[in-house]
Amino acid sequence: MMIDQQPKPASLTLDPACPVKVLLVDDKPENLISLESLLFSEGDNVSYLFASSGEEALKIALREDLALILLDVQMPGMNGYEVARYLRDNSKTKDIPVIFVTAIVEQSSHVVEGFEAGAVDFLFKPLHPYITRAKVATFINLYTQKKELERANALTMQANRELEKRVEERTKELTRINKDLENFVYTASHDLKAPIINIEGLIKALRESLIENCVELEEIESLFDMVDNSVFRFKNTLVDLTEVARLQHQEDDISDRISFREILEDVKSNIKCMILETDAEITDDFSEAPEVLYSRKNLRSIIYNLVSNGIKYRSPDRKPVVKLKTYVSDGFTVLSVQDNGLGIREEDHEKVFSMFTRLHDHTEGTGVGMTIVKRIVENSDGRIELRSELGQGSVFEVYLKQATLPLEV
Repeated sequence: MMIDQQPKPASLTLDPACPVKVLLVDDKPENLISLESLLFSEGDNVSYLFASSGEEALKIALREDLALILLDVQMPGMNGYEVARYLRDNSKTKDIPVIFVTAIVEQSSHVVEGFEAGAVDFLFKPLHPYITRAKVATFINLYTQKKELERANALTMQANRELEKRVEERTKELTRINKDLENFVYTASHDLKAPIINIEGLIKALRESLIENCVELEEIESLFDMVDNSVFRFKNTLVDLTEVARLQHQEDDISDRISFREILEDVKSNIKCMILETDAEITDDFSEAPEVLYSRKNLRSIIYNLVSNGIKYRSPDRKPVVKLKTYVSDGFTVLSVQDNGLGIREEDHEKVFSMFTRLHDHTEGTGVGMTIVKRIVENSDGRIELRSELGQGSVFEVYLKQATLPLEV
């Protein structure tokens, strides 16, 4: 092998943790030694393997992880083109770049045949040291970059698997904690009913006993009123907790064809005293969607909480006005409830739906009502949205998933 003697370029910059193997294939041992001597540089971390025939080259390629093959074209037995075709057609070796090393006169026919066989480049003898080393360095650097990328991907996948495992474990833990909490709420809301009923009965009996014994009640009547009020609030809280527990454990409620106006009239009748005391004005427009297929009990709970809250959290500067409207949007029947009350700061919008959270303390409440509404809506694949500004009132839009209404017979 004739080599044009010129100064060698600088050593390759390789990762010492990533050993690189380059296969040199030539039927003449002196050519292999000469080529290795040309390419070798101290500190390159490159191992040069020798093959003296095409068959031996294929065996090494199938066994080793190679960065590059420098393949002589003219060899007895299998020539370089045949070896390259075998490498190209094998799934294990098809991605190994092959550079042909040849003394054949540089002609287009030979070059075309070489590229068709799977070569990525040609080196023509006599070899130019700088060009030879530069080409080899390019493919080795591509190899090391590929390996670094594969390692990075492997580390990323491992990190993702570990993260997914931690998330799964944390989710299971939170699910268990949430289940325990729900079971506690469910149990407590039922087990506390009997004691509070007993307390209520004992207070009533105490009052009757004092009256029978002609005890003057004027001085302690206010205390009885305070106790009665506390018991009433406790009972309301238990009712709300029972409802939250019911929503978590319930099977799908039976859906009926329900009139929004019918439910609203029922709610207005239930809060009649509140409406009269505040001179509240309640208007509705159900013309676009007068009915919905939904659970009657759940729809009543939604409308009751939204309308009563619109009056309860009224502004002291104006009489309360609550406007209800329905319409259809993207497969949902939307119930819009707008009030002109105190309004809610934007940073507090999410808190509205948190259990036991009350943003205004001037009125009675358990802080559970909007949690119930949100769970009802989301349990039936709907959603609830809030638009509000402090001092300007609020608009709640409840998206109820539409179902096909049964035909009336």
